[in-house]
Amino acid sequence: MTEYRDPVTGYMIRRYADGPERNAKLYFTSENFSTDDRYFFFNKEQVPGSDNGGTYRCDWKSGEMTRIADASCRGFALDRFRNVAYVCRNETEVYEVNLDSGEMTKRGNLPAGGTVTGHLTATKSGRIACSYHLASKIYALVVLDPGETEAKVVYRSDYRLGHAQICPTDDNLIFYIHETEGDAFQRTWMCDVDEGYVRPYYVEHPNEWITHEVWSADGQEMALMKLDPGRVVDGSRGEIHEGCIIIGDKDGRHFDVEARSPQLLHPCISRDRKWLCADRISYLGVRMQEGVVLMERATGKQKYIASTGSCKTGADHLHPSFNRSGSQILFSNPNEQGIAQVCVIDLEQVMQDW
Repeated sequence: MTEYRDPVTGYMIRRYADGPERNAKLYFTSENFSTDDRYFFFNKEQVPGSDNGGTYRCDWKSGEMTRIADASCRGFALDRFRNVAYVCRNETEVYEVNLDSGEMTKRGNLPAGGTVTGHLTATKSGRIACSYHLASKIYALVVLDPGETEAKVVYRSDYRLGHAQICPTDDNLIFYIHETEGDAFQRTWMCDVDEGYVRPYYVEHPNEWITHEVWSADGQEMALMKLDPGRVVDGSRGEIHEGCIIIGDKDGRHFDVEARSPQLLHPCISRDRKWLCADRISYLGVRMQEGVVLMERATGKQKYIASTGSCKTGADHLHPSFNRSGSQILFSNPNEQGIAQVCVIDLEQVMQDW
């Protein structure tokens, strides 16, 4: 662990790894901290000749690290409410992980011969859900209920399904996307498990580009990014694409634009829903200084708080997210080679001059 002063913003930042392998925070659609905010979790890349890859727990104060799951595990993600995580072993076996001890307890099995297409998600009641690629090569949404040992398929599709996130407080709603690795005619969808039907969540219009969605921790809202590739926001620098963070209600009936800023990509909501953060990324042919932006919902004020290196791949994106108390932001900072290295910025210093 090292501390450095950000050369652009002047804030102090802690960096916990320096490669050469990828050391990337968990995806922003999962919790990243233990319930007491003592530990955060990150993924270390498995490189040839090494056996130290996998998911690690890190004490943010001391930098002490413990491997929680090895590189053979997939879909690791934290529970929103309990101090546990969920992971797939041997592709289809679902385990619950005690985040204090690292002990794994088997919960059940996903359909044989398939594989997850994202991380596992869970509700307050303990229902686990994910998007899945069946052995038949059909895509599906799958749920595993408490007390059950075999998961059930609740929806099938010819489309490539991804980013599935069951509502944290509603067992019946699973958000998912049609994954194109870019724009889509209609990207965002919601599955009603009980009724057995799906519907668009944010209904897209021509020339809209919707991407990177995440539930609030209480399941009442969802943040998503709407890119506007044709909008010029700084004429002196040429065409810079504007990203606006849209907040939708649980049912997808009402949406508000909450923030606008150049080149935004991945939004996240604090647990108290008072703050937003997002990464500023070079994309669609536009190169700029990448970094993390913090936004206050009540006032609309925003501040660039951390600069980073330039991402080599999508896996090296910053993916910023708050800890549970909202006092820190965890993000991946690409090194000189563009490889993600996990960092924390304490927001107390930012609030002093907010």
